[in-house]
Amino acid sequence: MDNKELISLLSKKTKTTQEKSKEFLNSFIEEITNYMANGANVEFLDLGIFENIVREQKIITNPKTQKKVLYPPKNVVDLKVAKPIKEYLKTIEK
Repeated sequence: MDNKELISLLSKKTKTTQEKSKEFLNSFIEEITNYMANGANVEFLDLGIFENIVREQKIITNPKTQKKVLYPPKNVVDLKVAKPIKEYLKTIEK
């Protein structure tokens, strides 16, 4: 699913225009991004937890030149999926 599909589904479910749904989705994403930029985690009960993780700096070796390079620390986001979604996905036939 991409943004266009999600916006279309939201507008049908809420009986609003696609423009209003797009505005809502963009605001929603912006607020989550701003909240996480401050180092906080975001938790949705039946969806999961968007968790901020800081990967430590490390020394890596270039396989071609064997030169060692310092890889800086990096902020990443991890999604821990909620149990209801995991259970539901297990019931779906493949």
